[in-house]
Amino acid sequence: MLLTDSQASLSVLTSVTDTTDEPIRAAVPPSVELGLTVVYTVLYSLLFAFVYLQLWLILHYGHKRLSYQTVFLFLCLLWSALRTTLFSFYFNNVVQANQLQPLPYWLLYCFPVCLQFFTLCLLNLYFAQVMFKAKAKYSPELNKYKVPLR
Repeated sequence: MLLTDSQASLSVLTSVTDTTDEPIRAAVPPSVELGLTVVYTVLYSLLFAFVYLQLWLILHYGHKRLSYQTVFLFLCLLWSALRTTLFSFYFNNVVQANQLQPLPYWLLYCFPVCLQFFTLCLLNLYFAQVMFKAKAKYSPELNKYKVPLR
């Protein structure tokens, strides 16, 4: 028994537009949601404290201030600060946290994703530089590029 195109599109349309009066239920119970919020907030706070300590140790021991390590740590510090702020904001008012103005919404929800992308790009750049230096060390034809990298 084959349906014509109009019958098939009508049956698809009615199945999509049929709505039931049942409200949408939460996928996770509120107690689990609160527990996960606490766990994420604590983990992001610990990450923030660890990275902050690492940056202070770099400053204290006089390491190079502008290096891959410091930029990476600074990006991680900013990312963990934004995530800690977001998850701690859920404790006060969940509804308000989901209905923010455009700038706070972008800072708390979108900008951490951009920071993750910048961090991945930085790691790729560092890895490419390490590989290029290793190839230049063991390949005599690439030694002419070794001087500009220093």
